[in-house]
Amino acid sequence: MRISTAPPPFSRFSQNQCKNHSFPPGPPEHYLPYAIPDTDLAVEFYSTGRIPDRPASIPRNVISACIRESLNYRINAKMPGTGYQKQENGFLLSVSHSAGRRELTWGMWLIVLEAINGYVQAYPEWDFQFIIRKFYPEELDGYAIAAGFAKSR
Repeated sequence: MRISTAPPPFSRFSQNQCKNHSFPPGPPEHYLPYAIPDTDLAVEFYSTGRIPDRPASIPRNVISACIRESLNYRINAKMPGTGYQKQENGFLLSVSHSAGRRELTWGMWLIVLEAINGYVQAYPEWDFQFIIRKFYPEELDGYAIAAGFAKSR
C-alpha cells in the first residue's frame, strides 16, 4: 500500500459542483480535473484549442450517438482492445485503453460520456484531450485506465 500526504485528488471542485456537473465559467483552463460523483472514476480534461466557428450542436450530436451505440453493449463488457471512436460532421471523439490495461467497460464509458457532455456544454468551442482515472481506497491518486480526445478534423 502506498501512503501519500498529498491532498486528495480533484479536491478543487466542491461536491455540489460535481453533483450539478458544472464547470467553471469562461474559457477552460488548460488542465481541468473532474471527479465523477458517486463513482470511483475521474476525468482529467486538457484543452487543446478553440474552434470558434464550430456549431455547438456538432459535439453534442456525436456524444449522443456515442451514448446510443454504447447502450447496445452489456455495461460490464470490456471495450475492444482498439478502443472506440465516433466521427460525424468533422468532429471526432476517441478513447483507448491505457498501455498494458484493458479495464474500460461500456458502463464506465457511459458514465464518462456524461462528464464529457458537461464539459462540452460548458466549453462548446474547445477541442480537448482527456484521461480517465480509476480510484481504489488504497490508491489515493488513482491510475489511468484510458485516454482520448475530441477534436474537429
